Amino acid sequence: MAHRALNVSVAALSHTGRRERNEDAFGYWQGADFLVATLCDGAGGHGGGQTASRAAVTHVLEAFALRPEVSPNALKRLVQGANDAVVAQQVAGTMTADMRTTIVVLLLDLASGAAIWAHAGDSRLYRWHDARLLGRTRDQSLAQSLCDAGLNASDAALGQLTSALGSPEGFDVEILETPQVLAARDALLLCSDGLWSAFDDLSMERSLAGCSGIQAWLDRLEAGVRRADRSDQDNYSALAIWCEPG
Repeated sequence: MAHRALNVSVAALSHTGRRERNEDAFGYWQGADFLVATLCDGAGGHGGGQTASRAAVTHVLEAFALRPEVSPNALKRLVQGANDAVVAQQVAGTMTADMRTTIVVLLLDLASGAAIWAHAGDSRLYRWHDARLLGRTRDQSLAQSLCDAGLNASDAALGQLTSALGSPEGFDVEILETPQVLAARDALLLCSDGLWSAFDDLSMERSLAGCSGIQAWLDRLEAGVRRADRSDQDNYSALAIWCEPG
């Protein structure tokens, strides 16, 4: 077997919060030399969001498993296919008619360590090395647009997306065009806004410090959401990837 640059551990959490149903969906597929991980946060009401998020996740995992490739073009195809999968299940006059979903996708070549990711909406990917936060994706949301313009985001702007899957007319997706080479002691987190909104930037940066392993990290994040104890707590989900030497 060829030498791997990385071995990875993967763990996840997902909870309904104070909502009637969990419209987040996530999953990952790992082959001999490749890994794909994706997380979606559905919207549409009365279960439509749940249908949208599951359709997008299913497409990404199945399509990548059939043709593993870590490149910007492959990533674009996967996200476009996920959008098409959501649109294909929209039925006028039903709960699925206007369903939408965010998406964040990570592709990882375990042999070389090359990683690339993309997102639409406000589900995020964070990256750490040695428990130091290196960066995260930028939300496609009205709140982010207001902040970029130097304005304060109002309560009305919170949760309003400027892009999501489920539009037959198209959507905007942000793709990391230059693959990043991951190393041992890197960690990545894909998460929905129900999770990251419970943390300010400093708390999220410190979330990994001193953790003994991937499950301890997720336990700490879940405890942070529970401490926030918000009356309107949305579904919250996270998919964590912990990188170790090959």
